[in-house]
Amino acid sequence: MTEEIKQNEETNNIVRTFGITKASVNNRTTVIVLTVIIFMAGIISYLSMPKESFPEVVIPEIYVSTIYPGNSPLDIEKLITRPIEKEVKSISGIDEITSSSVQGASSIRIKFDFSVTPEDALRKVKDKVDIAKSDPDFPSDLPADPNVFDLNFSELMPILNINLYGDFSLDQLKEYGEYLEDQIEDIPQINAVDIRGINDKEVAVELDLLKMEATQVNFGDVASAIQYENMTVSGGDVDIDGMLRSMRVIGEFDDWKEIEDIVVKHERGNIVYLRDVAQIKFAEKEKESYAREYGNPVVMLDVMKRAGENLIEASEQINLIIDEAVKNYLPEGLSITITNDQTNQTKTQLSELENSILLGMFLVIGVLLLFLGMRNALFVGIAIPLSMLLSFFILSAFGVTLNFMVLFSLVLALGMLVDNGIVVVENIYRWMDDGYSPAKAAINGASEVAWPIIASTATTLGAFVPLAFWPGMMGEFMRYLPITLIIVLASSLFVALVINPVLTSLFMKIEEDDQYISNKHLIIAYSLLLLGFIAGLAEGAEVLSYILVSGVLLFFLFKKMFLAKNTKKGRVALTGGALILFAILFMITGETLNGNFVGITGTFLILNAYVIYPASIYFKERIMPRLEAQYDGFIHYALNGRRPYWLLAGTFGLLVLAIMLLVAIPPKVLFFPEGQPQYINIFIERPVGTSIESMNETTLAIEQEVFKVVEEYAAENPEGKLDNFLVESVISQVGEGASDPNQGFSGGATPNKSRIAVSFVEFQHRRGINTNDFLTHIRKELTGFAGVKIAVAKNENGPPTGPPINLEIEGDNYEKLLAEVEKVKTFINNANIGGIEELKIDVDQGKPEMPIYIDRAKAGRLGITTGQIGDALRTALFGKEVSTYKDDEDDYEINIRAAEIYRDNPDALVNQKITFKNMDNGKTVQVPVSAVARGERTSTFSAVNRKDLSRVVTLSSNVLEGYNANEVVAELKELLENYEMPKEFVYEFTGEQEEQAEQFAFLSRALLIAFSLIIFIIVLQFNAISSPFIIGTSVLFSLIGVLLGLVIFRMEFVILMTMIGIISLAGIVVNNAIVLIDYTNLLMDRRKAELDIPEGQRLPFTEIRKAVEEGGKKRLRPVLLTAITTILGLLPLATGFNIDIVGFFTSLDPNIYIGGDNVMFWGPMSWAIIFGLTFATFLTLVIVPIMYYLVKKLKYAIIRVPVAQVNAGITQ
Repeated sequence: MTEEIKQNEETNNIVRTFGITKASVNNRTTVIVLTVIIFMAGIISYLSMPKESFPEVVIPEIYVSTIYPGNSPLDIEKLITRPIEKEVKSISGIDEITSSSVQGASSIRIKFDFSVTPEDALRKVKDKVDIAKSDPDFPSDLPADPNVFDLNFSELMPILNINLYGDFSLDQLKEYGEYLEDQIEDIPQINAVDIRGINDKEVAVELDLLKMEATQVNFGDVASAIQYENMTVSGGDVDIDGMLRSMRVIGEFDDWKEIEDIVVKHERGNIVYLRDVAQIKFAEKEKESYAREYGNPVVMLDVMKRAGENLIEASEQINLIIDEAVKNYLPEGLSITITNDQTNQTKTQLSELENSILLGMFLVIGVLLLFLGMRNALFVGIAIPLSMLLSFFILSAFGVTLNFMVLFSLVLALGMLVDNGIVVVENIYRWMDDGYSPAKAAINGASEVAWPIIASTATTLGAFVPLAFWPGMMGEFMRYLPITLIIVLASSLFVALVINPVLTSLFMKIEEDDQYISNKHLIIAYSLLLLGFIAGLAEGAEVLSYILVSGVLLFFLFKKMFLAKNTKKGRVALTGGALILFAILFMITGETLNGNFVGITGTFLILNAYVIYPASIYFKERIMPRLEAQYDGFIHYALNGRRPYWLLAGTFGLLVLAIMLLVAIPPKVLFFPEGQPQYINIFIERPVGTSIESMNETTLAIEQEVFKVVEEYAAENPEGKLDNFLVESVISQVGEGASDPNQGFSGGATPNKSRIAVSFVEFQHRRGINTNDFLTHIRKELTGFAGVKIAVAKNENGPPTGPPINLEIEGDNYEKLLAEVEKVKTFINNANIGGIEELKIDVDQGKPEMPIYIDRAKAGRLGITTGQIGDALRTALFGKEVSTYKDDEDDYEINIRAAEIYRDNPDALVNQKITFKNMDNGKTVQVPVSAVARGERTSTFSAVNRKDLSRVVTLSSNVLEGYNANEVVAELKELLENYEMPKEFVYEFTGEQEEQAEQFAFLSRALLIAFSLIIFIIVLQFNAISSPFIIGTSVLFSLIGVLLGLVIFRMEFVILMTMIGIISLAGIVVNNAIVLIDYTNLLMDRRKAELDIPEGQRLPFTEIRKAVEEGGKKRLRPVLLTAITTILGLLPLATGFNIDIVGFFTSLDPNIYIGGDNVMFWGPMSWAIIFGLTFATFLTLVIVPIMYYLVKKLKYAIIRVPVAQVNAGITQ
């Protein structure tokens, strides 16, 4: 990309030649073909890109799960957790280690820095766990090795629930659910399908402890008998008559009832069959989950998607499978509903953003029509679709999904995409107006502004480059914004310097008449329309004859019009009317889409002829010259006397005033945008040990309260039935799948927990109801359930950040630590700080237990071990899987355990006799457990939690609607300053507050780096210090608009989004300033060349002032255009104005509404840019010229260089 500057001998003007642009214009056919390729590849890429709401973030987190039954949380911590943590901590790249040691299990989470890949992290942790296992002190009797695994949470959360219910048995519903499960799991985009609300069956061998005692049978005898009978054994090959035949012993059970006849013991002629000591059942396992929809029991399928796959396509495939199953397999009367379908929200958000892009595009092109006219507006406007399509192709090649981060980046770039095109096309037009040929004008016009727009684009990209290196989870989530912007703006630069010059060299005209339509174009247009219309009516071989006959008739009917030379407006009106006539014909024949499109096109042609084109001419010939004259007069006035100093000082004063107002009237500060929830989750928890049946009764009672609130939003439909216009579905889950994901990974059964999920209809159908009010109403109604923890939470927008209130307290002595946390909780509650929903301690101190203490000396004398006692109690109570019963393609566990009458009787369990052989004399011995052990009924804590190898207990809470989390936490911090905490304990606020501090620190650094990059690029462009100083100061002044906008309009300062808006603003503001200063410098160079001023001398200062005034006047139109287009591109998203463009074209239903999820998320960023850019336009047109003028004046005063003496007549 080299640039040669040469002297034009005829005009004495400085002419720049940009090599790439020159090569493009000289190879126009190649560029046209390349444009078509970009267009086609972009469309294909857009259609094939996976679509989702939020970007999927793969978190490098590794989990180590270890099961060690029968051990308390303290023992698990000592024996399992600490040894593994000790080894793992030496791995480089670890961000945080947290662990939880509970009864019989250890769970460790190792969170790595995002520079470490999940694969490397998994391998490193596995190596360290192997080292920990090899330590002699590490338990050797674990039932299984520690499980080291990684989790992709996007593959764990269901994308939708499928609910089955009707007048069918549970077995039938299960069969239908399993059929759908098998079909759906075959979809490539689906990772797994889990069935809720049913239980798997098992072969339950329920042993009578008294009969076992009488027959001297133990659990081991039963387990061995079943295992050795239920097997098929290969005996090898045998040669029979020269033929090898494989010999097998077939012993697997064909019928579960065969198990009853197994011989458990055969001693001295006494045979003990299994039926003598046990009752065998083929039945459901103990209930582990309940599922309901609107209170009705259902069989529920949780459908999980694979990471990176197309969410919308997966949902469509699932619906097809369900439709097919309903037709061909499922019985009549079976009801199937789909709830919590994430694709609805995704489709809505993506549709809103796509419509924002289209609406912004129309607004931008509308402004271009006004400023530039039809033809030039199309030259500039083509940059929008081409840049976006090229970006889709590049993003798709890198495997990026089409999520709302990518689409918003396109909305943000929308106005900026045409900035380069405006400058290039406007300059080419000026060169053509000076009499140059189209090709020469295209080369010279684009070359003249090539380096300025490259520099201005580079500064914009420089503002976003630091954001591409955003660390942590938030960075992985937000990095799509800078990456997409960098790609799309670079694409727009390519279009401006390569494609736009080629198109203008081919089609641009100076004396254009936007109303004129040539005969050739008319004939082509009517022929195509007729072709489409006839093709819609005709079939088969008749199509050709219809087209030929109709084409001839059309030509003779409109012969005079085709051959006319001066119809102008009449011709356009006739064309528009004909299009509308064709539209009516299309609609009559059922071609609604074609009819609407043709009709809207015809209407536009008429509007263009009689409204838009005259308005454009009036604007260009009357309003714009008047604006230029007024601006020229104002800038001339502003540069007189001491006015430049006063204006610059006033701008500085305005900056100080804006800062003071922000301090005096501070806006509400948020970390992340707060929107209306799409759904809410009601998490219910009772003390550990609560049975699932009891938990289900509690959930049913809470459901009734929820239904009362839901029914308040019902209204009659046209059929007279009540429909809910706010709530789409209410589903309940008890047990499995009911844990709060924000409380960490929860494996296994959770019978003491349940969840009620309330999903809302789409925003535009809520009749103005704020779903936050619904959430507040629910919280109010669910306050009267004693002994039940209830948390009502709304869905998160963006990556998880932890609870807004999260207080971690560390200490070594765990019992004292728990007691201290209780004191802190009471202290805070007594302070009655508003906004705290409910403080919760993450460790349950009331967990009931019954520890068994063994008299080792006595047990040793009787020849019994701790292992024997533990195994007997665990098998009797929990059970043991000893084999598998196979029935066709299904496998069922064979489990042995004590009969229910014993399992619910602690005395019977402790008094059971352990039967074993005395190794000294070979006699059978029976020893009651109570003879060597005693049990106590106590309560203890449920877990020992650790963070970075220190014991920690956490107090957390949500913040009530209407309260600011930052303000609540600030009150808490002030309150705890007066709390005297023992020195052995340390507290820290983490969660959202910790994340907020980290992100604000990064964004502050990013702003500084972005500003430094911008200044460096400007220095590189101008090879001077003064110009970067002027432009850098204008960036600082642009903050005035942002600060005043926040204060005047009382908008929230959203740390994440507003800061990104300010960083984006820094890159946008410099564009016009660079082009303005560069053009002023070019005018000065040209003036020196015209006046033939030798080296070592400089222009008279009067010429400097003229160049400043002329530069501002010449750049007025492009400066206004770029500012207006950028603002208009963001305006639909900033205001939340939604219009269904596709619906308007297909069915003339625009579905207009104000608000939505996107405006709540992206509004703060959009308004920050709009406020700042609005004020920055004034800066570019007034303050930048003034600062440039003052800097030049200072240079002339300080640096003594001879000033050329120029004849007044020559210099005008």
